[in-house]
Amino acid sequence: MLDLTSPDDVVAVVSPRSVIEPLFERPTTITARTVDQHYSEPGVIREAVRELRRLGFTVSAISDVTVSISGPRRRFEEVFETRLEPTTEEIRPGQEASFFAVADEPEKALQPPEQLRPLIEGVAVARPPVLFESPLPPIAAAGPYRYLNVPSEVAGILGATKVHRIGQTGLNVRVGMIDTGHYWHPYFKFHGYRRLPVLLGPYATDPADDYYGHGTGESANIYATAPGARLRPIKGLFDPVGDINRAVLSKPKLQVLSNSWGYSADYPGATLTDPYLIALEAAVANAVAKGIIVCFSAGNGHYGFPGSHPDVLSIGGVHVNYDPYSSTLGYEASDYASSFDSSFYPGRHVPDFCGLVGRNDQGSAPLIQLPVQANSALDLPNTGATDDGWGIFSGTSAACPQVAGVVALLLAREPSLNVSEVRDVLRDSARDVVLGASAMGGAAGPGADDATGAGLVDAREAWATLLGL
Repeated sequence: MLDLTSPDDVVAVVSPRSVIEPLFERPTTITARTVDQHYSEPGVIREAVRELRRLGFTVSAISDVTVSISGPRRRFEEVFETRLEPTTEEIRPGQEASFFAVADEPEKALQPPEQLRPLIEGVAVARPPVLFESPLPPIAAAGPYRYLNVPSEVAGILGATKVHRIGQTGLNVRVGMIDTGHYWHPYFKFHGYRRLPVLLGPYATDPADDYYGHGTGESANIYATAPGARLRPIKGLFDPVGDINRAVLSKPKLQVLSNSWGYSADYPGATLTDPYLIALEAAVANAVAKGIIVCFSAGNGHYGFPGSHPDVLSIGGVHVNYDPYSSTLGYEASDYASSFDSSFYPGRHVPDFCGLVGRNDQGSAPLIQLPVQANSALDLPNTGATDDGWGIFSGTSAACPQVAGVVALLLAREPSLNVSEVRDVLRDSARDVVLGASAMGGAAGPGADDATGAGLVDAREAWATLLGL
């Protein structure tokens, strides 16, 4: 179990008093166009930070909208006059995370004491997201399917290899990735990939370690499609709001931000009232407003948020049927990947388009063998050992960084592209997928469809579309 309660600390985000609209009241959807209504004056932020530190809290990330803090459970309870209790939440099948939550009204922001009210509107306690990866059983060597390799097969199927051949590799485009960390595996050294130093998100430690393996493995998908990119890992997920704020302040500035995680929250009939998710909505909108193209996994049967946010590129899954007896590739919607109409954002459909994801049929699908830290949780036995530094896993966790890499290819050619322009290019050039259904049962079909959106991202066609060819 991943324990976010030890050593008896609470992680939270504070909303300093907003200039126009109080953050947690959220009168309207928070997007890149409206997020500045929830900004706070610099002087108010400075005073709030000073007072929070005086009260014994650790301040770990600061933005125009929120301040991330941590501190002992008892201190939170004393200052904010509330009761917190340990709770658990499943972050992937068979694995739970423990953390602290407000005992009586978990979906209400903590109210500041009277002396803090001129500076602070409210406080939201953080909770862990779901990692949208899906380790599956081993694939029989004699079976009709096999796993895919990085970088060659992932790059080839997504059309990136054809772009690489003309010398376009996403050179020097800065791609951030918020995840469990990043271990500098020999695989990355062998391929000559480049990485900026790991940033630590709130409450994260040890930048050289990736105890889980998820961030390390999924980053190989970025390099597969954009081998010239400069990866900026952000190790965190204790406080994703603070992680995004750290990413926004990265020097050098990030151009793309890949997120293979989320909250299964945007289910039918749901409304966005959880204060921490409201703070996350604002953090995502702020990142886009600052010029970063943000990509999110849609989920593996989850109603993924912020994958449903209208400002992000929402990435679903397409399965490739790799026939070993011919060069033919067949495509179908992955029945492991999410597709849904957002309840938070009426008119918003998830996903926009897709990367490569395995099929949920107990091991007969072509997954992806990815490098991980030896003995990490995802150093899976399906490669033959649990200490060889490799694992085979899939899910929209893999699809999102694949597409983030394709975005990097486009930005290397046209750095001024905004998220709407990139979305249009990828939609117009996507490979149509007409077979299969998503995890929710949404069907694929000719043209834009419920299961795959515009279809499978095709880097070669996207490049040609960008150039008007």
